[in-house]
Amino acid sequence: MNNKALMLSMLAAILLVTLPWVLGSQVPGYSSAQFISELGALDMPNRSVANGAFLLIGAFWMGAVEATRKALEPGKMDPWVRFGAIAFAASYIVSVVFPCDLGCPATGSGSQLIHSTVIWVLSAGAVVSGVKLVPLPSVKGMRVLKGTLVLAFLVLQLAAWQREWLPGLWQRLFELNFAVLWVLWVWRLPNRQAQY
Repeated sequence: MNNKALMLSMLAAILLVTLPWVLGSQVPGYSSAQFISELGALDMPNRSVANGAFLLIGAFWMGAVEATRKALEPGKMDPWVRFGAIAFAASYIVSVVFPCDLGCPATGSGSQLIHSTVIWVLSAGAVVSGVKLVPLPSVKGMRVLKGTLVLAFLVLQLAAWQREWLPGLWQRLFELNFAVLWVLWVWRLPNRQAQY
């Protein structure tokens, strides 16, 4: 087991799952049914704290990907796994550069348009990475985790337009699912190294 890769992956997963809940609990009127990006939206209270958290999440995910890539040497990491996980990490960083408007509406300012488009493309990287992580029979329950990852992402896309579908909860489920898949994969690296 590569302790550095596992430690960074677990820390990245913990930050990904807990920081939005903690930050959201500090903002009056904010609900976990809202998008996570709304915490860093223009005119949102505590926006700078949320943006710092988003940068931290993105940086730790990129660190986890790099540590995992090194743990696989002399083998190679599947390029789709690597690209997808890096794209997902970048979605948090890009949300700082192009924040959404208050309420993260489906349409809005130029920043909102770029935010919605780029974040959608980058966060889809988690689907690509998660589906490619491990051959299905290697870990019990992996098929279910991969299926719920794809399902949560698809419902999240619909919930972005149908706000009564609680998009924030689907986003959190999607991200939790990806984090669990990634940590399980890294934890199983000693058994997988020969295949890469």
